[in-house]
Amino acid sequence: MAARGPKGPPGGEVLRAVLARLKRGWPPGLTVLTGDDLFHLEAAQRAILERLLPPGECDGLSLSVLGDRKVHVADVVSAASSAGMFASRRVVLLRDVEALEGERGTLSEYAADPPAESFLLVRAPRLDGRRTLQKELAASPHVLAFRKAGPQETGALLREVESLAGERGLSLDRDAAGLLLAVCAGDLHRVCSEMDKIAAWRGKEAPGRVGLPEIRDLVAGEGTLTGWEVADAVVARDFPRALAASRRLVSAGEEVRRTIGGLAWRARSMLQVRARIDAGEAPERAARSVWTGVDPRHLVAGLERYETGDLLRFPGKMLRASRTLNSRSIDAGAVLEELVEDLVGERR
Repeated sequence: MAARGPKGPPGGEVLRAVLARLKRGWPPGLTVLTGDDLFHLEAAQRAILERLLPPGECDGLSLSVLGDRKVHVADVVSAASSAGMFASRRVVLLRDVEALEGERGTLSEYAADPPAESFLLVRAPRLDGRRTLQKELAASPHVLAFRKAGPQETGALLREVESLAGERGLSLDRDAAGLLLAVCAGDLHRVCSEMDKIAAWRGKEAPGRVGLPEIRDLVAGEGTLTGWEVADAVVARDFPRALAASRRLVSAGEEVRRTIGGLAWRARSMLQVRARIDAGEAPERAARSVWTGVDPRHLVAGLERYETGDLLRFPGKMLRASRTLNSRSIDAGAVLEELVEDLVGERR
């Protein structure tokens, strides 16, 4: 059986549960960190290690880090179980589950009855059920599964972005958080990087509220903004805003074909949501079922501005724009502007 993604609550909730448990101490034995939400998985790993080995107390005798090369499971368990002369607590981090080899049974025996001050952390973002040891890890009693939030959990992601901003002395309004999340394609590592740049740009003496214009200007100025803001304006059927966003992207050196690709992706998502609504699903529920990078309420409001026939014509219009770029020498910015005007049409 191939590996499957983790189920259960999203990674942010799992991290909060880990932090709450750390206040009471951490149970000895085997802990498996798995899942595709590496941002929260890595944050949990850091927090657990800091709790078990506070700064200044990691003398090299308490902690062993394995996984740079192949290692036998018996050696891993032996390292975790051995009591040192100068360190009563033993912590072993296996940072790459792919390095683990050996026969099954040893891990289960250790997990069932670990020494009192023995801690074995296994970092395994992906557990392959076809491999014996990884299957055994997946069945162990203390598996922390960090799942990336899905499209129906956009609100939770936005709250996460706002919380990360607060840690940096910044305050993002919801629209600014939404744009930053969309630009970074939901990657919280990138979100943190962009906020660190904003904080550095402002300086320590100028924390506070960050609005949509600042996110747009700073991120677009770095050339990382794709067609997301243009797509948001198309959803809102706001031609002046879509035109201004298009021109900013072209000025920033953004590849027009990428922007058209982003528009095509958004159009496809809009069609998927509209199909669900037309089939009888509640509008906001339908909007939450498809990842679009748009707040469900905004998406539903945008869909009300278009007929189904308008949306069905979007792909053909984008195909013509792409062919125009490929077939002749023409100003790419002009092609994008003409496409945006063709998509949005007259504002209703």
